[in-house]
Amino acid sequence: MHAPTGSVDAGAGLRRPAIDFRDASVRFGDFTAMGPVNLTVERGEFLVIVGPSGCGKSTLLNLVAGTLQPFTGETIFNGAPVEGLNPAVGYITQKNYCLPWLTVEGNVRLPLEFRRFPKAQVASLAASALERVGLRGFEKAYPRQLSGGMLQRVMIARTLVYEPDIYLMDEPFGSLDALLRTKMHDEILHLWKDTDATFVFVTHDLAEAVTLADRVVVMSGRPGQVKLTLDIDLPRPRDVVDIQSNPRFGGYIKTLWEALDLN
Repeated sequence: MHAPTGSVDAGAGLRRPAIDFRDASVRFGDFTAMGPVNLTVERGEFLVIVGPSGCGKSTLLNLVAGTLQPFTGETIFNGAPVEGLNPAVGYITQKNYCLPWLTVEGNVRLPLEFRRFPKAQVASLAASALERVGLRGFEKAYPRQLSGGMLQRVMIARTLVYEPDIYLMDEPFGSLDALLRTKMHDEILHLWKDTDATFVFVTHDLAEAVTLADRVVVMSGRPGQVKLTLDIDLPRPRDVVDIQSNPRFGGYIKTLWEALDLN
């Protein structure tokens, strides 16, 4: 079970944060894209990042993944600086990166094969991941035969299969219709609860942010800095339909909207 936001367990004093951005900034030539940012993500937290386009939301995820290095400051992951590609994270975007010539099962097996897992273990772990995202029976299907929501589940299963410490999610449901997005919200909350992993989720959708998050971070306009952090004190586990009728739900959205710098 996840501890409520702001709670402290018996071992909390000994636990390192999952991620710690320390005066992190990113520049491209003479252009400062983001920062400096100081932000800590606790283990097991579901953190959502919102902000105007180009403010550095995805840049923060790329720093954790190690695909970018900060111009100043550092990104700390599990107590050590990120200095190259970070294989301990899973990264899911709204784009479909399934290989069209592989089956669903073949796509899910890829991370394990790259990591040279034993063949028997690869088959077992892939089957388990597909079961958990509701794709049992579609193992031999090809990406072209699947709906948008099912393709997103394949991407989640392909990440889930190697059990990363951190799930980085960059607008993963941005291209889905409202009904399917609601279903995927429910599935991602179940995944978070079942894995006890840390989630860092980027979105432009304030309702999505409040529905999912323990805490929402609002970034300022470029160069993006942390403008507001807002604890979301809504009960868990959350029913993604019922939660929006909670009297506090609209208040959180109003606070986030007022904090956004859209000029």
